[in-house]
Amino acid sequence: MSNMVFKIHDIECSYGSHQVLKGVNFEVPPGSFLVIIGPNAAGKSTLLKTITAALKPIGGVVYFQGKDLNEISRRDLAKQVAVVPQETEVNFPFTVLELVMMGRHPHLGRFDQENKQDFEIVRQAMESANCWHLRDRNALELSGGESQKVILARALAQEPEIILLDEPVSHLDLSAQLEVLNLLKEMNSNHGVTCIGILHDLNLASQFSKQLIMLKDGKIFKTGTPKEVLTVENVKKVYNTDVLVIKHPLSGVPQIVVLPIASDGSVSSSQLRVHLICGGGVGGALMGQLSRLGCRVSAGVVNIQDTDWEVGQALGLEIVEEKPFSSISTRSYEANLQMALQADVIFALETPFGRGNILNAQVLEPLLADGKPCYFVDAEHLPERDYTGGDVDRCISMLKEQGLQLLPDQLSVLKEVQNLRKEKSDVETALG
Repeated sequence: MSNMVFKIHDIECSYGSHQVLKGVNFEVPPGSFLVIIGPNAAGKSTLLKTITAALKPIGGVVYFQGKDLNEISRRDLAKQVAVVPQETEVNFPFTVLELVMMGRHPHLGRFDQENKQDFEIVRQAMESANCWHLRDRNALELSGGESQKVILARALAQEPEIILLDEPVSHLDLSAQLEVLNLLKEMNSNHGVTCIGILHDLNLASQFSKQLIMLKDGKIFKTGTPKEVLTVENVKKVYNTDVLVIKHPLSGVPQIVVLPIASDGSVSSSQLRVHLICGGGVGGALMGQLSRLGCRVSAGVVNIQDTDWEVGQALGLEIVEEKPFSSISTRSYEANLQMALQADVIFALETPFGRGNILNAQVLEPLLADGKPCYFVDAEHLPERDYTGGDVDRCISMLKEQGLQLLPDQLSVLKEVQNLRKEKSDVETALG
């Protein structure tokens, strides 16, 4: 037991007469990256609060490095364990630098003042969390995303061996979520920091964790690697949701695609038609999300057996397909153009481009000439995935002058679709 960071033994917790945790048992070895998942009210936050000593269980014991957690002083615990809560309330107008400097308090004596080494540790923590530029700001005036980065920096300033996180990216946009999780992954992989956290997004949990604990109704339903835990059957039983589980095209970890609610197959005149230009697995999750929103989704040109093709087939979408590992033919290009012309909006996703699929970029020109609203996702990183000697990059730069609009990520695609759906509904309501 002593070689474990935490040993959770038969933990039970209640709020009043309502029992939240019911005999939870598991161990956390050093160097773990453990993520707790489960639906609302499954007991995730309650479990994390017992591990942080913020909540005393009514039954069972939490052991920290072989000792009963309740017998360890908060100060001694804070020298090794940092906590990043879901929400932190700041009631005084501290500067951001002062707030992060509080992370050094467990390492200072009662009358000690911060020294140059403490300031250097804080500076490095803030740079790692990408908030050093906020150092002179009033902490009361920060946005939710900025506050979350500052609280993470304060945790890093503790120089912890273990970080406990309750939904650490809940207030952040997609790029900031990846920034924070990549930082935690780097600390885990390169510095041996044990990370235990709660994530709402199953795909992020799969991508960054080494081990998952899936909770249901206050009990552990399943533990194991993402591949072992995130199966169609487990997600259905725990979340009561039909999903498709596919392999991430780069990492191979499981990714969840939510299947749309079954309909009678009829197409409403107000239904937004969305065409995705994708391939290489970048469109699969978005296909499921858009379908679940009630959009009529099509896609192309996608090679048969490509991950996006598999998802499209499972969802029953209209797909312009090409033979496996083959370049896009003139026939497929024309079919893709005609299908896109039937759509209300076209999104070209962050697909890698080579000579074989350069026509998926060039198809945007006649669509723009026809007046179709076209969006290109993540143009900032296009040079990194343009294997045509810059031809696609130059094509997109030219098309921007013809009305091609840019979006930073797929989260922005969903927001744009929501706006377009509302606009279409408002117009049809006005027309009676």
